[in-house]
Amino acid sequence: MRDLVVFFLFVMVLPISFMRPWVGVCAFTFLAYNRTQDLTWGFARTLPLSQFIAIAMLLGWLFIEFKPLPLRNKRVLAMVGLLAFVTFSMLLNNFSWELQGTRYTDLVKVILVSLLTGALLTTRERLRQITAVMAVGLGFFGFKNGVMFLLGSRSIIGPGGMLRDNNDFALAMVMNLPLLWYLGTDVLRMRAGHYTHMFLRVMLRGALIFTPLTIVSTGSRGAFLSTSVGALAVAWNTKWKVPALVGIVLIGMLGFTFAPAEYKARIMTIFDKAEEQDGSVQGRFTSWKVAGNMIVANPGTGIGFNRMVKEYNNYTTGIKNEEGTEEHFARVAHNSYLQIWAESGTPAYMLFMGMVVGTVLSMMHLARRARKEGMDWAANYASAIQVSTICYLVGATFLNRAHFDFIYQLVIIGSCLPRVMEHERTHFGALRSGPRIAQGVTVRHPNPFVNVGAR
Repeated sequence: MRDLVVFFLFVMVLPISFMRPWVGVCAFTFLAYNRTQDLTWGFARTLPLSQFIAIAMLLGWLFIEFKPLPLRNKRVLAMVGLLAFVTFSMLLNNFSWELQGTRYTDLVKVILVSLLTGALLTTRERLRQITAVMAVGLGFFGFKNGVMFLLGSRSIIGPGGMLRDNNDFALAMVMNLPLLWYLGTDVLRMRAGHYTHMFLRVMLRGALIFTPLTIVSTGSRGAFLSTSVGALAVAWNTKWKVPALVGIVLIGMLGFTFAPAEYKARIMTIFDKAEEQDGSVQGRFTSWKVAGNMIVANPGTGIGFNRMVKEYNNYTTGIKNEEGTEEHFARVAHNSYLQIWAESGTPAYMLFMGMVVGTVLSMMHLARRARKEGMDWAANYASAIQVSTICYLVGATFLNRAHFDFIYQLVIIGSCLPRVMEHERTHFGALRSGPRIAQGVTVRHPNPFVNVGAR
């Protein structure tokens, strides 16, 4: 039954994605984060739904709603430059389609869809729609797995694809928390009587409550650190910084008190001495040293995209593993920054860091400017992207997720936010100027033939 429902929805959305490519962007984004096809058990599970929708929306963008790609923004140019240099590095380092082809195709698709998102993201309504799709798509699993955790289940892996690993899944859940919080605040300003808005509000708040439980259920220590830093960043962005920070600390202490003993014991290993930390942590340190050797040996173009596992044992000279021997098993970098630096070289690393760190700084300044201009809604979106990117920066220190589609789409949305604000000023500035209490006030004369203007 699930297969038929998913297939029917796909058949409906596919032609609409061509006629209205923005719908295709939203549908593709939802499938990427919700992994809807992975919730089925039959023929729909293996259908290339995302690929067909991507083709339809690309054709629709070219022939029906063409808008130029947002290539004037420095962070977007860094993204395009990053893809170009990854390609250049890959071709120079013994390119193998079997080893690199699938992952490289995924990266191209992620960046292309992100650029299309930026081209078509022109209004506040579309900004709300794309962020809601992202938040609800991931929030579904935050709510579902949180409820299952309360009922005694434990989430080991995510829904599938790049979210299958428990640590990657936990990072996505942490990055989604700021979207759930700030988008929920924006939805509260909508018309209370509108059933769609009411339903969206309930979904966002419900997912916000249960997602932390889902993060706990993964047992990810990196996610714990990301959540802590993200919560402090949210508190710091409020008007009442000290009370908010105190409240966050108290809530965190209360939550940790009632957390499962197994989870608390795992989190406490973060603070163990280096020689007392478990094999997982020690293995990460070993991988970082190996990645460092790769960077020193190949600083310009790296060893090649997605080649670290294959080349791992060629760079272990002088490095002992966590057991004190020189016998190594090939691993990934377990660090997004070292991953992209070792595989694609220093220029790719600089472009990546400029793109991500630049997003944090620009969103921080944009949020301040928006509040001064009275555009609190824009400040909320800027803060959401800022905090979510900060969460990524912390979590990526322990994970191999330099090419995570979530972060690329956040960068694009943040780059387009000033354009959306300008559109809002141009089209609605006159209607929304002045005190809110005086907007829309009219005066009626007892004589129906006398016209009295609004005050």
